[in-house]
Amino acid sequence: MRGMGHLWQLVVLGAVQGLTEFLPVSSSAHLVFAEYLLGLRRPGLVLEAVLHLGTVGAVLVLYGRDLFRLLRAWAQAPLDFCPDRPGRVVWLLGLTTGLTAVVGLLFREPLESSFDSVRWTALQLGLTGLLLWTLRPRGDRSMVAMTWQDAGWIGLAQAVSIVPGISRSGITIAVALWRGIEREDAARYSFLAAVPALLGAGAYALARDWQAATSLGYTPGALFVGFVSALTFGTVAILWLVDVLRRGRLRVFAYYCWIVAGLMFALALHRGA
Repeated sequence: MRGMGHLWQLVVLGAVQGLTEFLPVSSSAHLVFAEYLLGLRRPGLVLEAVLHLGTVGAVLVLYGRDLFRLLRAWAQAPLDFCPDRPGRVVWLLGLTTGLTAVVGLLFREPLESSFDSVRWTALQLGLTGLLLWTLRPRGDRSMVAMTWQDAGWIGLAQAVSIVPGISRSGITIAVALWRGIEREDAARYSFLAAVPALLGAGAYALARDWQAATSLGYTPGALFVGFVSALTFGTVAILWLVDVLRRGRLRVFAYYCWIVAGLMFALALHRGA
């Protein structure tokens, strides 16, 4: 890829990232598969970082008002840790983010190396399908009624999703539902928790690997095309997933994960990837 050429590939990758970041089908797996099928060279993790930042934009488009309301409540009483207070959710998100960051930094190298294996990614996507198949809501607590334990478990789950093939939205929503959070608030918390996690990961990758990206011809203008594509399709995906959760039909994504995982594993095995 040179200069602004092959922009359609970035549009496709942006669409893949945007749709699959929030649908419980693993965006990282789909990026690994798409780059493998399109024959793109990965510039470190810069391309993934830019596309992740696009999906952060999608969350802010749809939930920016909620986030602002929570931050305003927190600013008015930052040390109020009483249950059922909106500002307390900011501290819960901080705990979730902190645990994700610690685990991510401790296991960064082995986790990043797993992006090079299509077969390993396919196997993990199959596990995501199993997770979705066994998922059952267990309560109706709201987001403001969440506990520190809820936030901690969701943070650990989000850290596990660094492994390509494990869906971040799928595993965090699953844990929230298992902990008794009602469906729409489980999704809302998952989306809000994605903002600091994806911003942090994106900024880190951009700072570390920017030179590698430019050496492969990924100009700022070209990467911006991928950013806009991810933002647009991410917005669509969030609206779709919330509707699916209301209907209680997450199992349909389990079938999808198994089909894609099986096809990509067979293809990679055939090609020796």
